[in-house]
Amino acid sequence: MMKRNLLTGIVFAAMTFSACNDETLDIGNSLTQTSDKLTISNADYKVSTKTILADSILLRSSYCYLGRVKDPETGAYVKSELMTQFNVLESFTLPSENKIVSKYNDMAGADSCRLEFYMEDPTAITDTLAAMKIRVTELDRPMEENRKYYSNFDPMAEGLLRTDGLQQDKMFTYKDQTVSDTTRNASGYYHFINVLLNKPYTDKQGVTYNNYGTYVMQQYYRHPEYFKNSYAFIHNVCPGVFVSVTDGEGVYTEIPDMCLRIYCRYNYSKDSISNYGIIFAGTEEVLQTTKITNDKSILQSLVEDNTCTYIKSPAGLFTEVTLPIDEIFNGHENDSIMTAKISFQRINTGFYDNALQAPEDIMMIPKDSLYTFFENKKAPDNKTTFYTSLLNSSGVNTSNQYTFSNISSLVSSMATRKRMGLKSDSNWLATHPNWNKVVLVPVQILVGSSTSTLTSTTSNFEHDFEISSTKLVGGSENPHDPIKLSIVYGKFNQ
Repeated sequence: MMKRNLLTGIVFAAMTFSACNDETLDIGNSLTQTSDKLTISNADYKVSTKTILADSILLRSSYCYLGRVKDPETGAYVKSELMTQFNVLESFTLPSENKIVSKYNDMAGADSCRLEFYMEDPTAITDTLAAMKIRVTELDRPMEENRKYYSNFDPMAEGLLRTDGLQQDKMFTYKDQTVSDTTRNASGYYHFINVLLNKPYTDKQGVTYNNYGTYVMQQYYRHPEYFKNSYAFIHNVCPGVFVSVTDGEGVYTEIPDMCLRIYCRYNYSKDSISNYGIIFAGTEEVLQTTKITNDKSILQSLVEDNTCTYIKSPAGLFTEVTLPIDEIFNGHENDSIMTAKISFQRINTGFYDNALQAPEDIMMIPKDSLYTFFENKKAPDNKTTFYTSLLNSSGVNTSNQYTFSNISSLVSSMATRKRMGLKSDSNWLATHPNWNKVVLVPVQILVGSSTSTLTSTTSNFEHDFEISSTKLVGGSENPHDPIKLSIVYGKFNQ
């Protein structure tokens, strides 16, 4: 046990040595007693890589994307559409019905109603004046709470859309020309899509209202229990909406906030009438999903390009890496792996207008646990899963490569897993073909905040929905220097 602790203690010193020379091989003389010499050696091993099709990625309710753009690298279109439910606070109330000024069929009514979709700063390839057309369609029933939704989920194919319900088209541009420059340039202004819902609306019971807002308000006054929480509201009043892209291209943006907003007037006092706004927000507390549509035939052509590998998001391409575990331990069965470093060099594709940015953050995940990692909301543990960034601590790209400085625990665990698997099952390799494979996946880091300490903390790692792309040195026909996994071994002389 003492030798193991000592080996752990000097691993940091060994990380500074990468060349196999006299000083490296004799480092144990200066760090341990003569009777306990530690021999250190190192070796580089070639690593094979290839591109794999991402197919689909797990969705979360943290953020949604909307738009349709052409990938300038491939000419393929990428489209994002979204579904959202709306949240109701448990303290939700409305003024007494007799105070509402507007009436419809002898009950309280709304003066107007609209959906608002707020847009984050667009991607570099967004045309802020491009005309886009979306369609808002009411869901026929709520999405299932316990289901895991992936980016290829199609609400129309699932029969989730109500064919005779709310449906409203909207033309928009990111930079709304109907808004004055003064307003758009004001501090705190958010670009948003405003979808009016003021046409007559007929519910599932065949009752018609003058607008959707009146429908919602009259449900409250008839059945206040439908508004006691989000579950009741979603299952009895508003299952949610699907926002599809029906025409146009040039806009692709994150939708960080969205809401259903209803306006009415009420008697604030005996001689005063006030405007009243009702807001139901789309938040993380309810289900939100993004449907991604990619041109799979073009992505497949990039998979077949063996001169490099690709990482493309959203839901595009990953790089698969096969680690040479057997070679690493051949002749080193009794050695400890002190460090294992690997870098993936980007291939610069040149400069052109609207070039796609490279993914800033990527993770290395064992291929066998690629789906369960995100489904179980895990974070990189630096044992079998690892995270790295293209940027340094100052937010600057200085190396143009993704570097994993020490994946020794992963290398050792793969070797142990194989050894133990073969002990219990001679056919283990056939049933575990991915035992020595990992996948490089672009991720987005969600940052939370602590109100008690006023600090920001990493709260979750999710698949990246930004449009990004990069080529990496690799592939079976790689014309560049091979990718190398640099191993530093440590062994106590007995």
